[in-house]
Amino acid sequence: MTLPSSRELRHEHFRQIFLSERSRRESIRSSIGTPVSAISFAVFALGNLAVRFDASRLYEPTATAIAVLTAISVLALLGAVHQVFMVEWLFVHHEPPRLTDLVLAEESLRAGKGEEEVAAGMMDLMTASYSIAFEQYLWGNTVSARSRTRALRLVILSLTFLAAGFLLLPFHLKR
Repeated sequence: MTLPSSRELRHEHFRQIFLSERSRRESIRSSIGTPVSAISFAVFALGNLAVRFDASRLYEPTATAIAVLTAISVLALLGAVHQVFMVEWLFVHHEPPRLTDLVLAEESLRAGKGEEEVAAGMMDLMTASYSIAFEQYLWGNTVSARSRTRALRLVILSLTFLAAGFLLLPFHLKR
C-alpha cells in the first residue's frame, strides 16, 4: 500500500473543503425562503393595518403612534428586502475560476514540458483553483449568512412594530 504524496493530499484537502463550502452555499440559498416568506407576511399585515387606519384622525396621539410604528416597520421591512438582495448578489458575483482561464494555464504548462511535469503542474493548478474557489465561497457564504440573519431579524423587528400598531388600533377606532 503506497501512501499518497503531499501534493495529492493537498489537492484532495482543497477539493473537499471547496465541496463543503459549495454545499454550505446551497444550504444558505435554500434557507433564504424563510425571510422572504416573512417579508410577504409582513406586507400583508401592513396592508391590513393600513385598511383599518383612519388617517383623518392623525392629530390624535394614538393615531400618531400607530403611524410612527408603521413607518418604523416599513423601514425595517425595506432593510430586510435589501439584505435578501445582498444574499443573492453575493452568490452571483463569487464564482470559481473560469474554465477558459484554466485551459489557458494548462496550455502554458504544456509548452516544452514532458507529460509527467505537465501532470504535476496540472494537479497544482487544480489545487490552486480549488483553493481560490474555496476562499471566494467561504467569504461569500459568511457574508451571505450574515445578510440572511439580518434580514430575518429586520423582519421580526418589522412585525413587532406592526403588532404594536395593531394593539393600539382598538383605541384608535373608538369614537
